[in-house]
This record gives sequence, C-alpha cells and structure tokens, in this order.
Amino acid sequence: MTKNTALLVAGVLGSIWIGSGAQAACMVVGDSIGVGIGMALKGVCSTSAKVGISSSAVADRVRAGGHWTVASLGSNDFPRGIHPAQRAQSEMRVRGALASISARAGDRLLLVLPANGARALVQSWAASNGVRTVSFAPGPDGIHPRNYAVLGREIRGRIGE
Repeated sequence: MTKNTALLVAGVLGSIWIGSGAQAACMVVGDSIGVGIGMALKGVCSTSAKVGISSSAVADRVRAGGHWTVASLGSNDFPRGIHPAQRAQSEMRVRGALASISARAGDRLLLVLPANGARALVQSWAASNGVRTVSFAPGPDGIHPRNYAVLGREIRGRIGE
C-alpha cells in the first residue's frame, strides 16, 4: 500500500485524532496533507485532520492553547480546472480561514504551503502577517508530499521539538 493510499483509507475512516491525552507540544490541523503530517509526528503532536475538507473546516479544528499549531489548508479549495469566479470565492474563503486560524493560534502558528494553486495565496498571506511557513517537495500527484518523514523532521525543527 502506498502512502497516498494509506492516507485515503485513513480519510474514509473519518476524522483522526492522534494523541495520548496529555498536552501535546503541537497540534496538526488540516486536510489529507495534515493527516499524513499527523502520522509523521505521532507522539509529538495531536492531530485533527480529515481528507477532503475545506479551509473553513480546518479553521474550525484549531484550538487555542500554549502549543504550536501546524495547519495544512487550501489544497481542496483550489481544484484543478477552477474557473475564475470560483477562484475569487475560494480566495476569500481561504483568507478568512487563515485569519481565523491565526487569531486562535497566535504567534505559535506554522502554515504548510500547499503545492497547488493555493500556494501563492497562503504564502503571500503568511508573509504579510508574519506567520512562519514550511514547504515540501510534492509527490507524483503534484499535491501531497513526496516524503512525509522529511516534512515531519522539517516541522519539528521549525517548532523546536
């Protein structure tokens, strides 16, 4: 089973919460990329992620606290072949989600830059708001990371874990 197939299976099972019940050093929220990151950071971060969810749904999963929030969003709001009118609506939704996530997470927020059409929007918003980002090399599908373990190590380095 490939890593992407494993992510899809996890998504079919619904929302995933990973953690021991103790306060984790970080919380991963997100879409299918967040699911994979959560698996890579199991034991370090708690995870609330689900395959296929929108940026607004990701924002709803953010909880305030003293931990780092690692957020993956935007990929599902910018599908291939999106029309210009749909793109403008998606941009507004993603900006609103980013503002909501930032308000809850504060200065301990790390945004995972999407690999698709949402990347420039998320990167620009993060730069304008002083929010840290992390990127990844996409795998064959052009959306998901080629290597979640490498991304997990990069995230751990950025949040000091």
